[in-house]
Amino acid sequence: MMLTMPEGRQFYPRIFLFITRDDDERKLEKMFHELDVPIIYQCRGQGTATSEMLDLFGLTGTTRIITAGVLPKFYIKKLFAYAEEHLPLHQRGGGIALTIPVTGMQSSVFQVLNEETKETLSKQFAERMALDMAEMQAKDGFSMIWVSVENGYSDDVVDAAKSAGASGGTILRGRRRNSERVSQKLGISMQDGQEFVMILVPKEKKDPVMAAISETCGLKTPAQGLVVSLPVDEVLGIVK
Repeated sequence: MMLTMPEGRQFYPRIFLFITRDDDERKLEKMFHELDVPIIYQCRGQGTATSEMLDLFGLTGTTRIITAGVLPKFYIKKLFAYAEEHLPLHQRGGGIALTIPVTGMQSSVFQVLNEETKETLSKQFAERMALDMAEMQAKDGFSMIWVSVENGYSDDVVDAAKSAGASGGTILRGRRRNSERVSQKLGISMQDGQEFVMILVPKEKKDPVMAAISETCGLKTPAQGLVVSLPVDEVLGIVK
């Protein structure tokens, strides 16, 4: 079952994204462990920007660790405060961090993440999150669907997406690592090699595409897929 984030919910998730140096991996692991971040994904990548752009964003060299995860918006402030204190993000070459709102998620994943954080939620946070979500949805024309599946199932994800109206997707390879508690609740392994698929679709096609992927490659299938959607503000080269 897919869940589009409605108004009135207490938990509005954000994808957090860290792009850091390869030698900061242990610091990242310590941070996520101490803050009890339930699920994270990591890949290694290679920068292609010009030296001037790398300088602008405080990145040097070519090897990067790309770390992503899902947290409620209010918890991001705590995560970023910790990262600012323990990671060299303020130094040249130390890396960058950013967040992206999530507009859709499998209901089982939503429930687990909501339970992980519900003790610290408050009415004040819920009202602010509802306002943020309403503003975001008002200008959301396209959505980026992001899917994580076991190795070997990315083609099935793309086929399912195409059957529901998507034109295709981009495949990446990396790994997923999550806590024992989340693994038990979702019935997935604690750490696995993963394939990631990014699919850009018009907003009106988001729900049927996510539903098709979840049915074919969801958590209850051998692919053990996790599916989320992200809003896209501006797009070039895509015709609805």
